[in-house]
Amino acid sequence: MSRLRELGLESEYRYRAETRRIPECLDASETLRGITSGIRSGRRWMILVTEGRILLLTKPTISSPDLIALDRTDIRDVTTERGLIFGTVTIVTEKDTYTFSNVLKKSLPTFISAASPNTDKDSE
Repeated sequence: MSRLRELGLESEYRYRAETRRIPECLDASETLRGITSGIRSGRRWMILVTEGRILLLTKPTISSPDLIALDRTDIRDVTTERGLIFGTVTIVTEKDTYTFSNVLKKSLPTFISAASPNTDKDSE
């Protein structure tokens, strides 16, 4: 939980089901590099960034959980827009575009740094 707060997740209260699923979604060799959350198609999503993937995770109350794994090599662009309180994150892949609204601005700097397709953390 302290690592999630360090990466910008202000409160896990609304994302308890998703937070509990994080360990089972990550491979043993993956490290969480960035995290944010937002609304897409009327559902709350948690967006996780690792070295090799971006994971889109949701666990609605009455329907089955969804996990979309995007390989980092397929990501063409990650952009953000900042509003007064909230922002928007858009992830463009070869096949689809994922847009999330109501993203807390506080989480955007760490998230965008980790999610940028040209970021190579291993060369640091």
